[in-house]
Amino acid sequence: MRFTLEEIATAVEAQRVSADGRIAPSGYSIDSRTLSAGDCFIAIQGPNSDGHDYIGAAFQRGAVLAVARAGTRSSIEAGWPVIWVDDTLAALQRLANFARRRWGKTVVAITGSTGKTTTKEITSLLLQAHFRIFRSTGNLNNDYGLPLSILELEEEHEMAVFELGMSHAGEIRRLSAIAEPNIGIVTNVRPVHLENFSSLEGIALAKRELIESLPANGVAVLNNDDRRVRRFGRAFQGKIVTFGVEAAAAYRASAIQALGLKGQEFRLDHKAQGHRLWLPLIGEHNVHNALPAIAVAHHLGVGFETIHQSLAALKPAPGRGDLLHFHDGFTVLNESYNSNPAAMEAVIALLRTLRGFKRLILIAGEMLELGPEAEQFHRDCGKLAAGARIDRIVGVRGLAEHITRAAREHGRSATDTPFFPDSSAAGEWLSKEVRKGDLVVVKGSRGVRTEKVIEILRRDHALKAG
Repeated sequence: MRFTLEEIATAVEAQRVSADGRIAPSGYSIDSRTLSAGDCFIAIQGPNSDGHDYIGAAFQRGAVLAVARAGTRSSIEAGWPVIWVDDTLAALQRLANFARRRWGKTVVAITGSTGKTTTKEITSLLLQAHFRIFRSTGNLNNDYGLPLSILELEEEHEMAVFELGMSHAGEIRRLSAIAEPNIGIVTNVRPVHLENFSSLEGIALAKRELIESLPANGVAVLNNDDRRVRRFGRAFQGKIVTFGVEAAAAYRASAIQALGLKGQEFRLDHKAQGHRLWLPLIGEHNVHNALPAIAVAHHLGVGFETIHQSLAALKPAPGRGDLLHFHDGFTVLNESYNSNPAAMEAVIALLRTLRGFKRLILIAGEMLELGPEAEQFHRDCGKLAAGARIDRIVGVRGLAEHITRAAREHGRSATDTPFFPDSSAAGEWLSKEVRKGDLVVVKGSRGVRTEKVIEILRRDHALKAG
């Protein structure tokens, strides 16, 4: 959608405008390096850099307009088309909300401690069968990414699916005020970002902000297996749709059958009828990620046969369970995108079920942002891995040393449990250690950069084609 200069100025609550009224940007950017010709550049003052220092670079790359903070000392030349505001981040968010309201159609918003991005991708895929869908790319789910995603909406889109992330209380409420969702999904509440919360109850309250932000005619899609999420529906006046595996729910998965690296089959029970589905994503945790997507798609009119066909075409995103097969005869399961205790436990549970490999190797990167109990979370994962018959349990960086220590305390040898200070060192070791018949799982928090392990493997070993 394109807006006139006057519409933009009104939406961002401009103090003054120094620009030709005929300007109508074709897009919006906060990064002068990736800006496209015709964009409006919004100068955000971040923790490490100030966008006002790059306004000149933005115009050199073809920006047609800039939004800048009034009173900035940065050198802005006379004649440059600029909208002046009190706060450029607030301006970005106001403009996004203006675009959302102008577009005016259904928004599905997803939050939760784990599984958000996978659930978003599956939800989008299933809805594409009946609707022209817009979905946020990657994990653009914060104060900057969500508004920029909303500003990419086009009139032709009939529905939008967004992911809402948070690390502090109040963030989900703020993001919901921008996106104004009609349907809200909460996947779960897990010990993630505990450094900013005193308890899991605090995390739950922060996640509940999505449901509290839904309109009276909205739809709350809640995980009945999670007792904290289940309670979110108590004060909600709109429609509640539940999903689960252990607990009774409107959409419930049962008879889950692991198919190794081919994913799993399961029965989807809804209104006393069962539907057999195949999910080509590895690990039972992905059944949990798929359930809210199935619930939303079916609620919006997508039939189970269509859901079955769409799920069969699903492919994992890079770093979220994609498989890499190497010419030297070993396989890597790439789970390097992120990690937390629940996700690490899911990977270990998966490894328990896999057969047909000579050795199982777990590259376990440090799990970040876990607060004062972080050491114990790592120790618990080490104990769990020790009992799962994993041949090599490899710790990478910082607190991951407690994973290997705990594994040794529960019967594993030092040879089986090496620890490395960083991902590069782990990758160099693995490149020499790995051999035909091995399955390697790489898992770690973003800050640990466990994808470096895979980069080194690809440097030294050829991938199979296809």
